[in-house]
Amino acid sequence: MDTLQLRQRIVRSTIRLEERTRNIRKPEKYVYREKMYEAYGNLLRFCIKANKSRGKTRRDLQMDMDVELDVLRSFVDTAVSPEDHLISPGLHEVWSKELNEIGRMLGGWINSSE
Repeated sequence: MDTLQLRQRIVRSTIRLEERTRNIRKPEKYVYREKMYEAYGNLLRFCIKANKSRGKTRRDLQMDMDVELDVLRSFVDTAVSPEDHLISPGLHEVWSKELNEIGRMLGGWINSSE
């Protein structure tokens, strides 16, 4: 699997984060952004480390990437919930598709590493 494509998807999604969270109410906006930037940064960091490692270490880093991806999905799902309604359902759909594509790429990489 070409990890360069996965890295590029993660970076593009990170770049879009500010634009996507622009309309969130101020108190929540900065907390969500900070936590999501942290998760995206960890996801990218684990991707780079896993690409440079081999064996069990690579597998552990790939699992760490999967955990960070689930954290991001949780933030996006919480942001669209009826209680919070921080982002629109349309934005949620677009963002979820993007995260699912990253997840499929990661899953393919994990399966090819076994």
